[in-house]
Amino acid sequence: MNIIVSIGDCNGIGLETFYKAILKLNLYKDLNSQIDLTLAGNKKTITEYFKKLNFDIKETRDGIIIEDKEINVINIASFSQVEFGKMTNDSAKLTIESLDYSLQAVLDKHFDAIVTLPINKSALKRIGWKYPGHTEFLAEKSRSKSYMMILMTRKLRIALVTTHIPLSEVSGKINQRLIENKANIFYNTLRQDFAIKKPRIAILGLNPHAGENGAIGKEETAIIIPALEKLNNEVTNFYGPFPADGFFAHNDYKNFDGILAMYHDQGLIPLKILARNKGVNFTANLPIVRTSPDHGTAFQIAGQGIANEDSTFEAIRMAYLISKTRKKVYGI
Repeated sequence: MNIIVSIGDCNGIGLETFYKAILKLNLYKDLNSQIDLTLAGNKKTITEYFKKLNFDIKETRDGIIIEDKEINVINIASFSQVEFGKMTNDSAKLTIESLDYSLQAVLDKHFDAIVTLPINKSALKRIGWKYPGHTEFLAEKSRSKSYMMILMTRKLRIALVTTHIPLSEVSGKINQRLIENKANIFYNTLRQDFAIKKPRIAILGLNPHAGENGAIGKEETAIIIPALEKLNNEVTNFYGPFPADGFFAHNDYKNFDGILAMYHDQGLIPLKILARNKGVNFTANLPIVRTSPDHGTAFQIAGQGIANEDSTFEAIRMAYLISKTRKKVYGI
């Protein structure tokens, strides 16, 4: 499986976690032998990064070798000096060019999947990047209108009805049609990308105690329950709405293949606590396979050599597994 990795922000922890993830991948011989990796980034920047952390690499004509793993490098033209923990225009420019190249290469089917290392959204916005995050960029460039953000571990998958919008706008954004659309995408994704024949999906409420029959907000009775009823007219595998606090506190999430949350933090706070540094971001319903570690650039610890690589390792692993499943399902 050929996977391309975008460099992210070279002043953050992305390349550190990538390096450590390769060391971990080398321990899994069967998995390692199935994955070929290409890193899209300026080669001078990459080598400078690793040298600053005293990471041992060997340079080759086409890339680098980390331990025994050869990584091809696509040499993006824009060089950025590595300045750990700093927001710079050069690093932002390299981020964008790497991402542009990587996405197009996957769309052109030169690669089976893309893993995106963390970006600094403030740095990108400062030089004119218009997207709230990776998800919206990938969706627009791949002409995918009905996309979905899924955060997951090996056993837990949480999808979001709304993503990068202010909390004050969530209630006004959700409606019955949107919930039905997201639930159907989630259901089909679990079948096609995760090979779950008949997924069980839990849908969370929006308000405390899932509205308490309208006493604490009307969204459940007016929007979420009617959406559930219509969904279950077609596939009787949707359940809820569940109060989010008790649902996770009492381990109810273990009874479901997927959980649909109404907004970003409702789903991602419990996911990141339960994932213990092993969470993966997957953008569903795109024509390509895209995964990412579930953390950001972590400027506050960049350059210290203490970043945890588990999420990046899992992102690489899940990109491989989802690509493998898609090939079986679609016969490509």
